[in-house]
Amino acid sequence: MNLKNWLVAILAVVLLVALAACSGTGPTVEDPLDGTSWVLVGYGLAAPLPGTQITATFDDANVGGSSGCNTYGGSYEVKGETISLGNIFWTEMACMDPEGIMQQEQTYLEYLSGVTTFRVSGGQLQMTRPDGETLTFRPAE
Repeated sequence: MNLKNWLVAILAVVLLVALAACSGTGPTVEDPLDGTSWVLVGYGLAAPLPGTQITATFDDANVGGSSGCNTYGGSYEVKGETISLGNIFWTEMACMDPEGIMQQEQTYLEYLSGVTTFRVSGGQLQMTRPDGETLTFRPAE
């Protein structure tokens, strides 16, 4: 990893910490996502490209992870089975390998920004948009 990539990664972590400090609200008692980490296994009918890993970690009303090439973060709030994500940001590095990774990342971030409901069942996390498209995750190891 070159110096520029390291600096961007460090900036992303600093922004996540700053966002957490400024959020002013912590997770509610009913937040089953708090303290969990997940790996994407499917979005809509597609699976992630071989050799890529998309992750989501939920901690203290903040979500973040890898979108395949870049890192992302933001805030989230759950009420029952409803989830709302806000202030989503991401780094802007370009990745060329594997082919299609940037399109995959863009699609994932669009899905993530649009989710409104979630459920944890059978060891999986599913987050769904109003149009029925779903992000499906397995627990991170």
